[in-house]
Amino acid sequence: MTSINRAKWNIALVAVLSASLLILVNWDIFTREAWLAKGDVVRLKLAPVDPRSLMQGDYMTLNYEIMAPIRSSTTEQNLDAYVRVKRDPDLVAQYIGVETRYLDSTALAENELLLQVRVRGGQVKLATNAYFFEEGKGKHFAAAKYGEFRVNHKGELLLDALLDQYLQKL
Repeated sequence: MTSINRAKWNIALVAVLSASLLILVNWDIFTREAWLAKGDVVRLKLAPVDPRSLMQGDYMTLNYEIMAPIRSSTTEQNLDAYVRVKRDPDLVAQYIGVETRYLDSTALAENELLLQVRVRGGQVKLATNAYFFEEGKGKHFAAAKYGEFRVNHKGELLLDALLDQYLQKL
């Protein structure tokens, strides 16, 4: 193979890999946009945490009240499970229990959802643990009392907004 042909193959390979990467990234963006548009809404009450970091800029560490009963219901150090919740009329999640496997919708009562949860090293991980915002907006987001999430068919959570005490978007 001549050096010109080798260079053409290398350019073609880079072009194919770049196009594949762009397709994957755009597919992920498309699926997350669809998730935000069509996912079930659930609101989790936030637990207070220090809202600033000098290294990362302006952000709020998110902790959820629902994590306390999850912690107390399992002694596992590592676990992939689902939290069974019931949404009240304001769509705020109320803890029911932990399920070790995903249940189909026929096994759930009306307004119940399963939320994916992971326990690693005894620490409960539910959705995102941080919300980044524009510099100088700390006081505005300090009023956050709830996180509004979209839940997909796998029980995965995607943070959509932070809400104040009256469930209004900040």
